[in-house]
Amino acid sequence: MPNPYRRPHSNTWWLRRLPYTIFMLREWSASFMALYLILLVALVARVNDGESAYQSYVEFTQKPIVIGLHGVLLAFALLHMVTWFQAVPKATRPPRIRGQRPSGRVMIASVYGLWAVASAVVAAIVLVG
Repeated sequence: MPNPYRRPHSNTWWLRRLPYTIFMLREWSASFMALYLILLVALVARVNDGESAYQSYVEFTQKPIVIGLHGVLLAFALLHMVTWFQAVPKATRPPRIRGQRPSGRVMIASVYGLWAVASAVVAAIVLVG
């Protein structure tokens, strides 16, 4: 049997439609989150090495290129978070509350509410001590 015809695809096929672009950016965001994890592990290692090593790391992070990298990392983290939160109604089966299932908007709002509460708890722990 002869091979079927395969239509050629360009490498930029995902730029043609916004949902595809957002999907690809979300997939790339995982790589950027891995890069941030490496920076975080380096910070922990520097703190463990002593005060002078920590100070050199702090000086490194104050360079404009590193601050810009953190801005890009923050943007990708927010994109990743928002797209995952938007997928909650599609990925989970919500429990019935008084015989009714909550709408997708209610589920998304509850996830954002839980995120806000968790962020407030972490901020309180960090700021208080």
